[in-house]
Amino acid sequence: MSERTRGVVVFSGGLVVAGLFAGMLWHLLSAPPNYTIGDDHGAIITEQGLSQAFAMDIWFLFIGMAVGLAVGAGGWLLFHRTGWPVVLIVIVGALAAGLVAWLFGQWLGPHGFADRVVAAEPGDRVPMDLQLHSLWLLLVWPLAANLPVLGLALWNQFRRSHG
Repeated sequence: MSERTRGVVVFSGGLVVAGLFAGMLWHLLSAPPNYTIGDDHGAIITEQGLSQAFAMDIWFLFIGMAVGLAVGAGGWLLFHRTGWPVVLIVIVGALAAGLVAWLFGQWLGPHGFADRVVAAEPGDRVPMDLQLHSLWLLLVWPLAANLPVLGLALWNQFRRSHG
C-alpha cells in the first residue's frame, strides 16, 4: 500500500470515528425539551423548553468547531504535500464527519416524536426529537477545518521565507 493510499485510509477512518464520537457526544450533551400533553391532547412547550431546543443546535455547533479543527490539522499532516487540494480534502472530510455526527446523533434519539405524541395521555411529558433546526450548522465543520490549514500553510511560508 502506497503512502498516499495509507493516508487516505487513515483519514477516512478517522473521519468516521470522529463523526461517530461527535454524534454520541451531541446526543449526550443535548437535553431535548419536553412537550406536555394538555387535556385537549395538544402538545405545549415552555419558553425554557424552546431555549433547550436552541441549545441542541449550539452543542452541535461547538462540537463541529472542535472536530473541524482536528480534521483540518489531521488533513494537513497527511496531505500538505499535495498543495492546494488539501483545502478541498479537508472541506469534504469535515462535511462528511459532520453528516455522520448528525445522522448518528439523530439515530441515537430520541426520535419518532409524532408517534409518541399520538400515544401520550393528558399530563404526559414527551421529549422532542434530537434534531438540527438549521442544516446550515453543518457548514461550521468545514469552516473550522480550514483554520488549521490556513495557519499551518502561513507558518510554512513564513519559515521558508525567513529560514
